[in-house]
Amino acid sequence: MSLGNLQLLEQKIDGLLARHEKVHHEKTELLSRLSERDLEHTVLLDRLRQYEQERNEMRQLLERLMSRFEGLDLQ
Repeated sequence: MSLGNLQLLEQKIDGLLARHEKVHHEKTELLSRLSERDLEHTVLLDRLRQYEQERNEMRQLLERLMSRFEGLDLQ
């Protein structure tokens, strides 16, 4: 193997290592962003459940109020 071939091999290995490091860094960033999105998703689901519960409670209250009016003879 000549010196030129070894230098070319070294350049290719350096390029490969640089790409590997870049991909590894991007993967770490993406995993971090995914974790943040998962947390946001959980928070939003909890908020949605709370709103649905409040809506159901309000519906029940309105139905009770309406049934009280139905019992009155307003004519």
